[in-house]
Amino acid sequence: MSATEKVSIRFPPALMREIDELVEKGEFSSRSEFIKEAVRFFLLRYESPKELWEEYKLLAKSRKIPSEEEIQKLLEEVDKEWKRSRS
Repeated sequence: MSATEKVSIRFPPALMREIDELVEKGEFSSRSEFIKEAVRFFLLRYESPKELWEEYKLLAKSRKIPSEEEIQKLLEEVDKEWKRSRS
């Protein structure tokens, strides 16, 4: 029997790009190692869903991380502009 269990999860592409960048820089040896460390960090800091969400918003704001909705809107605008320039 294995000392670990396998879990399948899905991430938005923008989040995976950030994880992959950290792996490529050598900050983590693999995606799995990053995810394990992220879960450990979460478990050490977890207090309540509301407090966790407030902390995430502060971190995202300080790192200027756009939301998935903002990224999608930007991509749609770029696509629209590209199509307009081709006609």
